[in-house]
Amino acid sequence: MQAKRLLGSVLLAGLMSGCGGAVADESAETAALESREDALPSCNGQDYERIFYREPEKLTEVGAWYCFCGDNSVWTNGRTSAYSEYTYRNYCS
Repeated sequence: MQAKRLLGSVLLAGLMSGCGGAVADESAETAALESREDALPSCNGQDYERIFYREPEKLTEVGAWYCFCGDNSVWTNGRTSAYSEYTYRNYCS
């Protein structure tokens, strides 16, 4: 009888202490993303403006990319999304 109580107590203590392993530190992951700097896309000899929108209907602008002849990388404003369009696009000579 005492063995059953002891075993039950050990199981209960194990469940209460969270036997699932270490808890991930979410603040460290968020900090890593906030300080991350990805390379900007290349202009590839083009002059253009690309506008990014929140929704497929392209009503709410959330960001833009600008490339100018002579620049090696894009100038950015805001953020990107899956919905975008080029307002103008020319090739540099």
